[in-house]
Amino acid sequence: MTDFHETTNGGASAGRYDAIVVGSGHNGLIAAAYLARAGKRVLVLERRRLIGGATVTEEPFPGYKLSTCSYVCNLLLPEVIRDLELVRHGYDVRPFDPQYFVPFPDGRHFLSFLDGAKTREQIAKFSTKDVAAYGAYWAMWDRILDRMRPLLLRPAPTWAEIEEQFSDPQGLDDWRTLTRSSIAEVLDRFFESEEIKAPLCTGGVIGVNAGPRTPGTAYVKYHHLIGAVGGHQGAWGYVRGGMGSVAQSIAASGREHGVEILTNAEVREVEIRDGTASGVRLTDGRRFSADVVLSNADPHRTYLGLVGERHLPAELVDGVKRLRVKGSVVKVLLGLGELPNFTAMPGTTVGPQHTGGIVINPSVDYLERAWDECKRGQPASRPFMDAYIQTATEDGLAPPGKHTMSLFVQYAPYDLAEGTWNDRRDAIGANIVATLAEYAPNVPGAIEHMQVLGPPDIEATIGITGGNIFHGEILPDQMFGYRPIPGFADYRTPVDRLYLCGSGAWPGGAVFGAPGRNCALQVLSDVGIPRHETAAD
Repeated sequence: MTDFHETTNGGASAGRYDAIVVGSGHNGLIAAAYLARAGKRVLVLERRRLIGGATVTEEPFPGYKLSTCSYVCNLLLPEVIRDLELVRHGYDVRPFDPQYFVPFPDGRHFLSFLDGAKTREQIAKFSTKDVAAYGAYWAMWDRILDRMRPLLLRPAPTWAEIEEQFSDPQGLDDWRTLTRSSIAEVLDRFFESEEIKAPLCTGGVIGVNAGPRTPGTAYVKYHHLIGAVGGHQGAWGYVRGGMGSVAQSIAASGREHGVEILTNAEVREVEIRDGTASGVRLTDGRRFSADVVLSNADPHRTYLGLVGERHLPAELVDGVKRLRVKGSVVKVLLGLGELPNFTAMPGTTVGPQHTGGIVINPSVDYLERAWDECKRGQPASRPFMDAYIQTATEDGLAPPGKHTMSLFVQYAPYDLAEGTWNDRRDAIGANIVATLAEYAPNVPGAIEHMQVLGPPDIEATIGITGGNIFHGEILPDQMFGYRPIPGFADYRTPVDRLYLCGSGAWPGGAVFGAPGRNCALQVLSDVGIPRHETAAD
């Protein structure tokens, strides 16, 4: 497999391409691979020195390899894995078990396992009533997942298609749950124990500017349950080598069919002639022409930057400017001299408290208070965090005896009410570490390396407007036919032969692959290749 820091093709072949893909995030690579498998000559242009966009493994400290932005895997479509033969190209994901370790301030803990019976034993420590409700809770999500699944593999659904999927007697209730309910409201229907609701509510706010009591956060929870790992619906897992291995495996599949990838190649503009995309111009002046152009950049960068308002209808420009795209996620990367020693489950040798997700969120109220502070422009004084120590189950990612730790933290707003990110980054990071130390007191002394990435840092490094990990909120009012803008939700843009293939398109963000796959199939359909001819034999 290509080394983590090795750039791909140093230059592109001369001549005209069938398709140019702007950006080598996973969706762009997926779109390119599908087009190449259909016999198209494809060029991918990446502004950074390495491919993958937010799906990268980097070495921020000597000898430590961490997944810089995206960090664990669940959502990647099985159709993409199959069609692009990703396993043969190095994609190797394993579910972690236990899935989650949740320490509480009073010294108790909760563990969630792949084995439902073992999880119920953990629930029984807090509530026998909640043990009985656990099955009904997942039955509801399974039903909603079944309804939504067919809608993910095509352009944004029409209201008639949605109505058909939600037409039976339980349909209206499921639709209300999915699109109107807060995750706190949903959990209150099923559970009485705060210790059970606390970890379950976090999936409803991951990556969004909303609290657990915000209507629509049940949809965010659903979005994080779409995938499966190792046959376990909703389970999450580690990709061997870090998340950059996802991008590398997709790129290898594309290259096998002729995809060319050019790094250090930032696109300045999409060139448009008579309302039709004809190619791109780079910041260094180089030009490449193509029959079609696909943008994996977010809608802001695509429409307001690469295209320009003069080429677009006013309603689209106004809609893009209204999109909620400012992030509130902080990513903290750590190099540790020893494993965290949790008060709730002591030990610095590898144990179940280290091998899966570590959730710092003792209650729904705790998470809501963190959001309340963010709304006022303040970093959360006691933030929620998802922590992962991939080195606990995989060698080669850190020096011998050392460990990596990835913290996904909410909330810290893009726009701070006081000061700037440059002024406050270190203090925000120190508070995150201090919060973690309330549960694992040895952590501050174990830290040998640390990097803090706030929303402006993610924006500057990865090129995502606002540092929003989903290319815009994935609350219901920015999903379905509203994504990215009502009237422009079928991957085509108002510029002929220009398409949007990134997470800002339906069905949204995370390492999912559906926008890239669906966009490529739309392109192939538009140029006369039926969809059924594009999948692997």
